[in-house]
Amino acid sequence: MEGSKVPAVSPAEAKIQMGTLTDASMAQAGVLYVTKQERMAESSRFEDYQVIFALLDRERAGYIDAPDMAAVLRSSGRTEREAGEAVVNADANGEGSFGFEAFRALVESSLSKTTFKLAARQGAPPPGGDMPVPRHYVVVTLLSILDDYRKRREAAGDYPTAASVKEVYAAMQVEEEARLHDAVANRQEAERSGVEEAHMMEAMEFNTAWSRNMEDFERQAGDIEEQTRQRHAIEFARFQEDLRQRAPMRQKFSRELLNFRRVQETLAKQSKYADAQATKLKADQLEAWEKAKIENELQLGYATKELQMKRTQARELEALQKRIQRGRDEHKEHWLNGAQRLMQSHRNMLSDLRTKQNIEQGRVSAQVRAELSPAVVKPYRPMSTVPGKLNTRDPASMSYRLH
Repeated sequence: MEGSKVPAVSPAEAKIQMGTLTDASMAQAGVLYVTKQERMAESSRFEDYQVIFALLDRERAGYIDAPDMAAVLRSSGRTEREAGEAVVNADANGEGSFGFEAFRALVESSLSKTTFKLAARQGAPPPGGDMPVPRHYVVVTLLSILDDYRKRREAAGDYPTAASVKEVYAAMQVEEEARLHDAVANRQEAERSGVEEAHMMEAMEFNTAWSRNMEDFERQAGDIEEQTRQRHAIEFARFQEDLRQRAPMRQKFSRELLNFRRVQETLAKQSKYADAQATKLKADQLEAWEKAKIENELQLGYATKELQMKRTQARELEALQKRIQRGRDEHKEHWLNGAQRLMQSHRNMLSDLRTKQNIEQGRVSAQVRAELSPAVVKPYRPMSTVPGKLNTRDPASMSYRLH
């Protein structure tokens, strides 16, 4: 029948349902729960149902029988009569077997009915009889199903399955404890964030005033430094111009070059043109070398004097920058001292808040451990003794505690 079809599951879970894992390896079933935690959507416990169904389906046939289904419903809060009627009504074909979808639908229907009755007992039943099942109550019910099933397998001597169920129970319990702790931590974080936001606004006002002060200082300092740089640039350009104007107009050649030229002229007058040409080539080479040497010496002199001028200007600019930095450091020191006093006041307030929240966390830890312990995880069973009472302080969860 349609209810006996098992939906697509993860490879590891499929192995359990198809029977490719031995009874000894069923002790690894808890790994399924642990490895999927990060993939589980906040609003769905679909994979939890799959793991529990895989444990109930000991024969890996893809379905569980009517007695196991009725036992699951009793664990979820139904009376024996209600569980029997629900099983009969769901087994329209009379096959006495329930697939994953039928199993899940029956458990969720039981959860909805119990949630409605609990709300009615609190005096606020929803119109129409429909209301969402709180996440925490789903977990409490699934833990109850697992705990009862473990006891039944233990009584039947099926210790490998009992061990697997115990491991899944522990993994689910750890995850739910972490989720509840996270909920408290998130609320406390929101409380701290509110205080920190108020502190931030106060600090922003303080820093805004000092920022304007520093901006004025930096603007004035920047103007003075820029004016100094511009003055240096003008002075350096004038200095370079003066150097070029004072350069010698004529170049003084060596006696050797002048002698070559006289010999050249004499040989030419004597019509010894070949010798005159040879002498001229030597003189031209010597003249070119001496011109280059004179030009290099002249440029070296320019560079030396320009370097001296630049160093003088650099020292002047460095002295100005040091004075500016001293003023900047003084401004920052006053700013920092004021900020430190303000921050210390904020730290004291946050420290007091964290101390208060740590005390609350300790109380919550003890409460969560008590609520999720096997002795307490039993949902309300109508028409029978009520072992616990609804915790209505947190509207986002529904939990039970012993009287």
